[in-house]
Amino acid sequence: MTISAWIMRRQDGEVKALVHRHRKLNIWLQPGGHIEHTENPWQALAHELREETGYELSQLRVLQALPAVEGCIHDVMHPAPVAVNTHSPYPGHFHSDLVMAMITDEDPVGEPGPGESRELAWMSPDEFAALDGAEHDAVQIMTMIARNVVGAWSEVPATAFTLDDAPEPLTETVQNPESVGETPALQDANLRRPRTDKSGSDGGAEPSATSSTDDGVNESSQPQ
Repeated sequence: MTISAWIMRRQDGEVKALVHRHRKLNIWLQPGGHIEHTENPWQALAHELREETGYELSQLRVLQALPAVEGCIHDVMHPAPVAVNTHSPYPGHFHSDLVMAMITDEDPVGEPGPGESRELAWMSPDEFAALDGAEHDAVQIMTMIARNVVGAWSEVPATAFTLDDAPEPLTETVQNPESVGETPALQDANLRRPRTDKSGSDGGAEPSATSSTDDGVNESSQPQ
């Protein structure tokens, strides 16, 4: 899973986007990168933008079509992406990308980090489309954002969305501990705990060694 952002800017009477030449793929794209297993999507985007462009979230506004959900106590709410796509950057590998739309009127406070591409440019949709090495579908997404999203969607300060982890777990245990690799002691404790059926009586059945999700996929076979 990856996350990326089209950072837009009104410049010289046009809407332009910040693009860079990807140092591995050697094509022009929006900044972004992988979501590591230790971070959530918003945390990933914050550090990718800092490393690849020098922008801090405090300099950016997120373009949003709908008001943010408020009042959640278990969930950390992230801004909604403008698009989600799956693509194959090279044979045998694919990414599912959360595409964010953002806007700014500032220059970045920093510079790209060590090892990052130094080829960055602000381009209009027409300039990007004419650029040798611009990825075709990236042109389509950038053009849509410039023409249909900027000026139409609300501009929400990026700092309105927290970089914190989820505040508290939904539950202290899981019904099927074996499928998520809990310790034997916790497995034993869960298996000994009486289960109550809908009528309130204790049920004697132990949890199955495997369980299925609502879509019928066996959870024990899913990659961890």
